[in-house]
Amino acid sequence: MAKFGLIEAGKQIGEISLPNTPRRGDVISNVDPKGPVYLVLRVEYVIGFEEVNLHVQTFANQLSAVLKIKGFRDPSVSSN
Repeated sequence: MAKFGLIEAGKQIGEISLPNTPRRGDVISNVDPKGPVYLVLRVEYVIGFEEVNLHVQTFANQLSAVLKIKGFRDPSVSSN
C-alpha cells in the first residue's frame, strides 16, 4: 500500500493508504457510506519526497458525491 497526502484548497486535510496511485477524475470512496468521498483533481509528485499529494474535492458522504459527480454510482452513465 502506498501512502498519499490529501490536499484541499492548498491545505493538507489527511493521509490515506491505497493499493494504486489514483488519476485525475478518480473517486476515492469509503466503506462507510456516511464517510467522506474524495474526487481527485490532480496528482502531485514532489522531488525528494516519497509521499504523493492528491489534490481533492471532498464530499461529506456518498449521497452528496452521487448528486455532484457525474457517473459516480450511476449505472446509466457509461465509463467509455
